[in-house]
Amino acid sequence: MSRFQARKADKIQRLTATLPAYFAIFDILQYKGQDLRGLSLMRRREILMSIKMSSGSFRVVSHIEGAGEALFEQIESRGMEGVVGKRKNSLYETGRRSPAWQKVINWTYADVFITGYRKEEFGWLTAIPSGTSGRLRPSGIIELGASSMHKKAFYGVAKQLVKGEDKEFVHLEPRLRAKVRTRKWTKSGLLRSPVFTEFIV
Repeated sequence: MSRFQARKADKIQRLTATLPAYFAIFDILQYKGQDLRGLSLMRRREILMSIKMSSGSFRVVSHIEGAGEALFEQIESRGMEGVVGKRKNSLYETGRRSPAWQKVINWTYADVFITGYRKEEFGWLTAIPSGTSGRLRPSGIIELGASSMHKKAFYGVAKQLVKGEDKEFVHLEPRLRAKVRTRKWTKSGLLRSPVFTEFIV
């Protein structure tokens, strides 16, 4: 182990002493050499719950049954990202998204300025006012939600607002505004997976 690795390991050990970390377990796919993916979710969870964990750092995540709406209200009130609803008899389907598992996202909404667009694949640059200064700061790229009609309307107006370009983007005067829905914000202040909803006129 290098000195850098040793310092990193020491730092992690000190952090976990003051801020304990836990490994959250949602499902079990194999046990004692047996493939469990063909069993129902509830049977897999029975097996998972029967296993004695070797450390208190491992936590089996409990499930909520019959109170999904109340749970989602709690998720909304705490500003959390969402929940995943799973059918009790669902199998674990490797390599594909099963319709028996549905993610319910707690979307938040934001009004943004469109400040440019990608030259190649679709993407609109966005910005939002920063603090009390009112200056715009980058907030991410819209890649989803815009229909062909929205795109046609956008490019018809955008060509009149061009103020420069670089290798990847054409930059615009911040005159166009849009409403987006997003999965909260990243720690660096960017929209997480923003989806175009409508233009703000």
